[in-house]
Amino acid sequence: MAKEDGGSALDSAKFSPIKAILRYQSIVDQIMGLIGSGDLQVGDRFPAERDLAERWMVSRPILREAFRVLESQGIVESRHGAGRFVRSDRPIDIGEIRRSHLRDRRKALLQIWEVRSLLEIRAAELAAVNANDNQIHAIEFPIAEIEALPAEESHKKDLNLEIHTAIANASCNPYLAELIIKALDEYRFLNFKEAVPLKEWKRLQDEHRPIAEAIRARSPGRARKEMENHFEGLRSALRKWSGDEK
Repeated sequence: MAKEDGGSALDSAKFSPIKAILRYQSIVDQIMGLIGSGDLQVGDRFPAERDLAERWMVSRPILREAFRVLESQGIVESRHGAGRFVRSDRPIDIGEIRRSHLRDRRKALLQIWEVRSLLEIRAAELAAVNANDNQIHAIEFPIAEIEALPAEESHKKDLNLEIHTAIANASCNPYLAELIIKALDEYRFLNFKEAVPLKEWKRLQDEHRPIAEAIRARSPGRARKEMENHFEGLRSALRKWSGDEK
């Protein structure tokens, strides 16, 4: 039952630290889990924002993004001067949350992919010409790991970024590699990986194998084409899962 005073600050033992790479979605998942288990009930008040940010070990902007999503789903409500409260215990629409996430970041994702594709298509070409055996192995190793692991396990790792970083380094142009790695850092925080369904993410990861094969075959033309295909696959996934099929 809800507390008579509208809910007091919950025991900190009921909250677990949040992994940075999962960002706001992990907070959403944990709150919905607490609601499902009955630890959080309709009418309960959340602890203060600063307290929650410390317990979950996240920044306050990430915390606010999680509550924005929950408020949009009618699960949480903010009361001026009183704090945030559990409003509903109904299940949330994960698909709509994903679509909202992608719609909110659509422009930024397209812009960062525009920059990345310009740089990484060239890096793939150069890697096909310049890469040594160790550098090619560095590209193929995370690809093989993705293929060997269950999709859920590979999804938890940053193997996608490892692949693209390895291709950048295999270009043997340190200036180009530096620009690509900087763009990858910016891309990481747009959190595209967490916003698309697991099967879609796995399909996109499978597109790395033809790029690596073209590099190993010392075929810059093929490497260029396969990298172009990969970025088009990313754009298509964004159109599909954001609800924009244009």
